[in-house]
Amino acid sequence: MFGKLKTLAIALHKDERGDMAQIVLAVALIVIPLMLILLAFGTKIAGWFKDKNDALTDAERIPEPGN
Repeated sequence: MFGKLKTLAIALHKDERGDMAQIVLAVALIVIPLMLILLAFGTKIAGWFKDKNDALTDAERIPEPGN
């Protein structure tokens, strides 16, 4: 009888089902500010990446010295 009671007490102590809410909250605290930043500065960020991509593409078009 005490063995079953001990097993039940250990199982109740190790119950971690409540941790899901903490995980969702942590993800929300990361995702929501990131979405707000992307909404606010999305066009500037896209323009910066486009400029960098164009610079890389133009660098590939420069002929090697001696050619």
